[in-house]
Amino acid sequence: MLVTYIDHLQKQNADDLAFYPLSTLEKAIEQQRVITTEDNGETAGYIWHGPIRSGFDTTIYQACVDYDSRRRHLGWEMVNRLLNISMSATGVRLRCASSSDANAFWRLIGFYCTNVTRGGVKRQRDINHWRTDIQPTLFTLPSVQPSDEAIDLSSWARMRRDGLVMPSRWSRGHYGSVNVLEAD
Repeated sequence: MLVTYIDHLQKQNADDLAFYPLSTLEKAIEQQRVITTEDNGETAGYIWHGPIRSGFDTTIYQACVDYDSRRRHLGWEMVNRLLNISMSATGVRLRCASSSDANAFWRLIGFYCTNVTRGGVKRQRDINHWRTDIQPTLFTLPSVQPSDEAIDLSSWARMRRDGLVMPSRWSRGHYGSVNVLEAD
C-alpha cells in the first residue's frame, strides 16, 4: 500500500521531511497528487504535490527517494513528470530544510532559491524556498543564496530540560484535538 510506504520513508527521513497525518496522505493519493517512481520493480520514491491550476504555481509538499535508490535520476524523472503535467501552471515551488542534502538536487536540476526563512522551534534551521519557472513571467524573482545551516537541537534540549513536553515525531495524535505544547 502506497500510504504505508510513504509513512515508512517519512520516518526514515524524519530530519528532512515534515510529518503529515496518514489521512492527509490518503486523500492526496485519492486526488492523484502523488507521483511515484520505481527501482527494480519496487516503489523507490514519491513526490506529493498540490493542485495544478492555470496561472498559479504548483507546490511540492514532499519529495523523497529511498536512500538506496538515490543518484539514479529517479528524482529527476518524477520532477520531469510533474513539470509535464503542470504545463498550465506558472512554475513549481517547494520548501526544503537547509540541513537537507536535497538542496543540491534542486539546484542541479534548475530550481533557484527565492527566499530563506527560519524553521521550527525544535531543529532551529533555515528553510530554503526553491522555484522553477514553467511559463515565461513578466518578473523573475531574484535568486538568493540558499542556507546550508545544520540542525541545532541545543534550544530544544534546553526546553526539554525546563519541562516542555512535545509529542514524539512518530506520534500522529497531536494532529487531532490534543494540545501540541503541554507542560508536565
